[in-house]
Amino acid sequence: MPVRKRKDRRKQAAGLDEWETALEAGFDLFGDLADAGVQTDAYGRPDPEDARQAWQRFGMEIMQRPRHPLLGPPWGLTEFGEP
Repeated sequence: MPVRKRKDRRKQAAGLDEWETALEAGFDLFGDLADAGVQTDAYGRPDPEDARQAWQRFGMEIMQRPRHPLLGPPWGLTEFGEP
C-alpha cells in the first residue's frame, strides 16, 4: 500500500511578508514564495491568477507604505489595477 504524504504543518499559507516583493517587483527576488509553497516559474514569477488574488488581499497594505519616487507604482497596481 502506498504511503500517504503528510502536509508540512510548519509551512503556512503565504502572507504579506512572502508576497510583498513579488507584488512590488513582479517576481520573487528572494525565494520567499517558493519557501511558502507557492509555485513560481524559472524566473520567480508567480502564476498570474495567484498574484491577482494576493493583490486583492494585500494590495491596500502595500500601497499605504511609503515608496521612493523613482520606483514608480507597484507591479500589482499596474498589472491588476486598484485592489
